[in-house]
Amino acid sequence: MKKISCNIIKDMLPLYHDNVCSGETRKMVDEHLKECGSCKKELDRMSLDMNIPKKEFEKNKIDSNVIKSMSKLWKRSKFKSFIKGVIISALSISLIVLGYFGLFHWNITTVPTEMVEIKNVSELKDGKIVYDAELTDGYRLNRLKYDMDKEGNFFITPLRPIIKEESQPPYTLEKGYDFIDIKDQEISRNEEIKKIYYGTPKDNILIWEKGMELPKASEEIENMFNFK
Repeated sequence: MKKISCNIIKDMLPLYHDNVCSGETRKMVDEHLKECGSCKKELDRMSLDMNIPKKEFEKNKIDSNVIKSMSKLWKRSKFKSFIKGVIISALSISLIVLGYFGLFHWNITTVPTEMVEIKNVSELKDGKIVYDAELTDGYRLNRLKYDMDKEGNFFITPLRPIIKEESQPPYTLEKGYDFIDIKDQEISRNEEIKKIYYGTPKDNILIWEKGMELPKASEEIENMFNFK
């Protein structure tokens, strides 16, 4: 058989390697490879080159899966961080709003009786008790809370926010006359009122107690509280 040149064999090696050549061609290449070390090395190199991409492919596939997993984890972490940030921001805003209202609008601070002056306690013709209350600290009074304990002690508690506001005319609760309708309070609470205090159970000024004789209110005060 005529010896085939290495150039021809090398051209056939890809087909030989992929096993897509004819039987005669394979036999011819086999015969040549038995005697030609150069072509044998070329075939080995070709096999190696084909194997390396396969390994690289598997490695890249693994790396790709790792990257995808890391990407998913990062996205989840990013989403969790976003949600966490939203919650923290919402809580912070809520605390700021609550703090603002708590400091400036919630009437939660009582006024010490050392800053309160009660005078001109009298009784109207219809039995209501009137009194003149004045806060001497110069700050506004926002609310009066009415409460009663089991012993029949009725408390009128002055309340204001933590951040106080200066009192300015026209005055509301911090300076002027007010009244207590004892009968109406007893009916609504289904309890007998024995004493009336201005302040808290621990810090108060006695306005009236059962059996106390009060002066009759003046015509001016009667007209002030004439609700007819």
